[in-house]
Amino acid sequence: MSSGRTKMSLRILNLEDNANDAELNEAMISARWPHCELMRVATREDFAAALDEGNFDLILSDFTMPGFDGRQALALARTKRPEIPFLFVSGTIGEDTAIEALKNGATDYVLKHRLMRLIPAVDRALREAGERAERVRAEEAMRQSEHKYRELFECLNDAAFLADEPTGKIIDTNRCAEAALGCTRSEILGRKQSDFLALEKAGAPGFVSTTFTCDMLRPDGSTVPVEVRDTRLTLYGHPLILRLCHVIGGRA
Repeated sequence: MSSGRTKMSLRILNLEDNANDAELNEAMISARWPHCELMRVATREDFAAALDEGNFDLILSDFTMPGFDGRQALALARTKRPEIPFLFVSGTIGEDTAIEALKNGATDYVLKHRLMRLIPAVDRALREAGERAERVRAEEAMRQSEHKYRELFECLNDAAFLADEPTGKIIDTNRCAEAALGCTRSEILGRKQSDFLALEKAGAPGFVSTTFTCDMLRPDGSTVPVEVRDTRLTLYGHPLILRLCHVIGGRA
């Protein structure tokens, strides 16, 4: 969904038992969004069916209607379509009731005798909904990226250590490293790379994207010769160092 600042057309679900009031809502919103389509419903059944259909940018609802009030409408909309902004447009909603509605998920409320507030209220609601949708997309992209990273990291044939460069503390490792060291991931994370690799002896510090050999230091006191590929990275502005350690001769 586009933000209210750029979107020219809107599809609105209006729960309103008064046809004249619905026409006023549409006329007001059309002044800002010329290609506005408003679908009016007046019963719980029609409202629920419209929510099931979806494809709305906005929900407007009266608060007091025969047999179906605004609280029920809000609860139903939050259950079925929580992503769609919900505004009350009512002549009877009081301040305490309005505050309660906002706490329960309503985006805003506009009094019918102050209908000029409808345009800025809708504009803000659409903008905030667009920002929320963008955050959701970004978070999903991040989750997918992290999942792909984890799959790739675990599929490496070499022991991998990703460390914070300033402190040398390991922030990630893989199954190959667990097998090569003979210890668990939890026993590796938070420790310094120098606890597991004889880096000073190899002269590793100071190199950027290079290869060298050194001993891998196991917790049981034994050592394994490894060839290390050393690469510096920057993630979110923070310097990291990735070391891929290949056991020389293939013996772990």
